[in-house]
Amino acid sequence: MENRHSPRSNPEVHMQRTDLIERLRKEMGYSEEEASRVVDAMMESLTESLSQGDRITLPGIGTMAVVDRAPRKSVDPETGEETDRPVRGIKFSPGKRLKDALLSLDFITKGLE
Repeated sequence: MENRHSPRSNPEVHMQRTDLIERLRKEMGYSEEEASRVVDAMMESLTESLSQGDRITLPGIGTMAVVDRAPRKSVDPETGEETDRPVRGIKFSPGKRLKDALLSLDFITKGLE
């Protein structure tokens, strides 16, 4: 069975919320409503933790952490005054299992041989 998320089949396809819900329905036997609540709770929990500055570690998948980046210049359109605007981002460091899975994909390793 061809994986519809395979980069080899279509690089424009990506996993979406509905795909996660469907996967939970099939693998866990949840109803669509139960699966949707699980996905929503997970997303809310991740968002809340990151917004509080917490570091999130998902063994095998990776670690996410909030990082401060260099300030960016911005201009107030009304006054023309330039200011430095602080910027925050998320740094993701993949875990070993994910790294190994990515390295096993043909589209990555073909160019390295």
